[in-house]
Amino acid sequence: MRKLRKNIGLAIFIFIAGILIGTLIGDLFGLLLPEGAVKKVMLYSIKIGFQPFTLNLHIITITFGFTFKINLFGVLGVLILGYVLKWLY
Repeated sequence: MRKLRKNIGLAIFIFIAGILIGTLIGDLFGLLLPEGAVKKVMLYSIKIGFQPFTLNLHIITITFGFTFKINLFGVLGVLILGYVLKWLY
């Protein structure tokens, strides 16, 4: 049971870290390229998540929401980080 929790935690870490690092690299790399088809592919991203919504309880107001911005390098980042961490463990 403990090993299963460790694997699930590692998978979540790989997914989030890979998307963050890959998307950041893709955005930075896309900004350096001249206008054209390659730049459009680098900067094209899909947003997945929930739009923020507010819960007003008259005493406290809470806002919930999150969005993942995923591009080609984000997917590659997940795959590369998953391979590297699998190789290390």
